[in-house]
Amino acid sequence: MRSDDISAAVERALTERFRLNAPAAAETKGGWSARAFRVESPEGKFFLKVYDKEEHSTAQWTANMEAYLPFVNRLAAEGLRGRVPEAVPAEDGRLWAEDGRHLYLLTGFLAGEMPGSRPLTGQEAGELGEIVGRLHRTKAAPDDLISGVREDFSVPFAGKLAAMARGETDLPPEAEEIIGLHRGAVAELCQRLGRLSETMAGKALPFVPCHTDIHGWNLLSGERLVLLDWEGLRMAPMEADFFALAGMRAFPALWEAYRWVRPGAEIREDALEFYRARRRCEDIWEFAARAVYDRLDEKTRRETLAGLQSECEALEREGI
Repeated sequence: MRSDDISAAVERALTERFRLNAPAAAETKGGWSARAFRVESPEGKFFLKVYDKEEHSTAQWTANMEAYLPFVNRLAAEGLRGRVPEAVPAEDGRLWAEDGRHLYLLTGFLAGEMPGSRPLTGQEAGELGEIVGRLHRTKAAPDDLISGVREDFSVPFAGKLAAMARGETDLPPEAEEIIGLHRGAVAELCQRLGRLSETMAGKALPFVPCHTDIHGWNLLSGERLVLLDWEGLRMAPMEADFFALAGMRAFPALWEAYRWVRPGAEIREDALEFYRARRRCEDIWEFAARAVYDRLDEKTRRETLAGLQSECEALEREGI
């Protein structure tokens, strides 16, 4: 992700596409997928995400905007207002705007601090359990757009990462050195994930709407807990949300709140294994792909290589 000045483009989008009067936008810390801005105008306070179409990963994060944005707004209307971000319509009625270079997603501002990598408190875990329970309980009607975003257990990135591990992809020297040090573990992970993918595809599992990327950096903890960043929304087994939650310290409080909303729910260990392996493989692939395909400024290049090294070392140390 580049750090070039996009303030003029942001102001045009806010005034011309979202019809805000005299908006003041200040860049703040963004995530993996987009740059982020806090916006104030006479109409209120907002949060703006800006996706760069020239980045390799952008297509992955924006492909399903027509599905997930209306669905999340519906969640807010049906009992989760203030617990999820609500997209603000642009002047053409869409829930995002775009120009030749960027996609813009504007939501109402929600106050709080990200827990990040710290453990959730029992209260936070209970609130998260309720949010996830309400999400999984939501019925997607046959004509609902989310019905087209269905889990198929495919792992196309595993083959691409395996090719990198075999030395069949031209990598920048520093990325090649990192992958080379962990070649065996990465290759084994890709093979294992391929087997798990075939096994899961053959099972008839119940699907529910899932966020698929729940962790401390996608939460806001304030007066109420908020679940952010819904780009990965899909119809999937419930374990697509629980693979990263089941081992947390405060999981009993989360599970109690979840079961209060969805009595009788049970977690399947085979599905957890698949999603844990897929996330481990996908995280390594995303760092490696960014190093290969994206035009990075020096700071982002160093962060990308550090992330790749950290994920490969975690694979050697922890497995999946």
